Amino acid sequence: MPPTLQTVIRRMGLRPLAGPTSSNAVVRWVAVSELADPTPYLEGDELLLTTGMRLEADISGYVARLVARGVAGLGFGVGVSHEEIPAALIEAADQAGLPLLEVPRETPFIAIGKAVSELLAAEQYEEITRAFAAQGRLTRAALRPEGMHAVIDRLAKEVGGWAALLDETGEVLHATRGADTDAVTTELLRLRPSSPRLPGRAATRRPPRRPDRGRRRGGPRKGFGCRRAWRCRGRGSTSWCSRWAAEHGRAASSPSGPSSRSHPSPTP
Repeated sequence: MPPTLQTVIRRMGLRPLAGPTSSNAVVRWVAVSELADPTPYLEGDELLLTTGMRLEADISGYVARLVARGVAGLGFGVGVSHEEIPAALIEAADQAGLPLLEVPRETPFIAIGKAVSELLAAEQYEEITRAFAAQGRLTRAALRPEGMHAVIDRLAKEVGGWAALLDETGEVLHATRGADTDAVTTELLRLRPSSPRLPGRAATRRPPRRPDRGRRRGGPRKGFGCRRAWRCRGRGSTSWCSRWAAEHGRAASSPSGPSSRSHPSPTP
C-alpha cells in the first residue's frame, strides 16, 4: 500500500501541530498549491504543501474544503510568507481533524515530493515481486494431478479469500471453503436469464458449443461465453497484486491450461 502520513513525517522530520497524525492515512501523492481553493485540482489522499501566500480570512472554509476533498494532510512551509503557522489555522485544522504539519524553512517542498515518489516506487516494486512469485505458485499448481482444482485452491490463498469454478451452465465444479456460490449463481441468473441450466433448476440438454466460445473479453468477474467461468473474492481492498494473481489464475484454469501466451504480464 502507499506510504502512510506517519512514515512521511518521520522520514522528512516534519512537526505535527494539529489533527490525527498518528492515523494510518495514506499519501498517494504530494501537491503544492498557493490557491485559496486548490480542491478542483486534487483527487484525494494528497499531502498538500503551501506557504500560505494567499491564505485568506476564511481559514475555516479553507480547511473544510480540504477535509471534504479527502487530502491526507496539510504541510505548511514556514519562513517564507509566515514565520510561524497562524494560530487560527492550527485551531481550524484541529477542530476539523485535518493533519497539519510544519515544514521547516530548510526543507524544500521538492524534497518531500521526491521522498514520497521513492516510497511509492518501492511499494510498486514489492508488488511486482509478489506478483512474479504468485505466478510461479499458480503455474506449479496447474501442473499438479488435481489440475484446475489445485489452481482454484491456490488462487484463494493468493487473494486471501475464496474462489469458485463454474461450468458454462452455472454449475459449481469446485469451490474453496467459505465461497459464496449462491451469490455467484444468482448473479449468473441475473446476467444470463436465458441460461439453459442453473443449480436448483431442472436440467436440460446443453446446447451445442458455438465456434466462438472459449474466448471472452472483459475482467475475471464474468467469465461467460467460455467453457468454464470462475470467480474469486479477497478480504478487504484488493491490491493490484491480488487482482493480477486472480487474472493469472483464470488463465491457468482455462481449458487449454497455462501457457506463456495466456499469462498476463505483471505490469501495473
